[in-house]
Amino acid sequence: MNKYNFISYPVLLLCSIMICFLIIIQGCSSIRPDTDPLLDKRALIFAKEAKSYNKHILASKGSGWARLETETKYEKFKIAWAVVFPDKIRITFLISANPIETIIATGEKITFISHTGEHKKHSYKSNNPDMEKYINVPVEMSEMILHLLGRLPLKNFDDTYFSTSDPSLSTIALRQKGAGITQYFQFNDKKESSSLWLEDYNRKLIYKTVIKEYKTYGADNIPAKLEIKDSSKRKLTLEITNFISNPFIKESVFQLTD
Repeated sequence: MNKYNFISYPVLLLCSIMICFLIIIQGCSSIRPDTDPLLDKRALIFAKEAKSYNKHILASKGSGWARLETETKYEKFKIAWAVVFPDKIRITFLISANPIETIIATGEKITFISHTGEHKKHSYKSNNPDMEKYINVPVEMSEMILHLLGRLPLKNFDDTYFSTSDPSLSTIALRQKGAGITQYFQFNDKKESSSLWLEDYNRKLIYKTVIKEYKTYGADNIPAKLEIKDSSKRKLTLEITNFISNPFIKESVFQLTD
């Protein structure tokens, strides 16, 4: 036997598998650009301020409009809701003042109630359901709750930096180790958040939220009109027309009644 042929076949196979695995892992993680550490600290300050925006609002009641659009469908509903941070919501969709559908989430399950006989009341267990099947945009219920609280649905992060594609330093990237996605938010000249979006590890857009208008209700300035859209041209427009911050909401509001 050649004296250099001392590595057995099983060891070579194991090494090959490990190398392939590392290549796959690297391919599933977007490369973080080199950035100025001092600017990273500044980006972190902006990110923390955005994540804590209106954090004092822990409950809300309100009404407004929801418009759903795809390439083949257009629907507009009046909406009325009650939400309690972090995971309770009751929202009713109406047409011409007549209730059509009510959705209730309790942090343990989500329930759908038809007021027109379209379907029987049904529930399934989920602490944070994905709403894509119902509103055609890939957002989670927790994100919808934050929107209806006048807050910003920024995900947890352990790394922040100014986007290298925006020389104006008005776009910040947020990353969470092991998450495989990058969230961005952009702010305007008033330092108000103007848009938020998610990209996967291939830099493909998952969805983007554009804040069109802020309104003041009492002492609170909230994002009152926003558009949520994805790469398939599906769009949800939310417009808040009435908003009450931190009202008392009975637990019975979230009970599963017809």
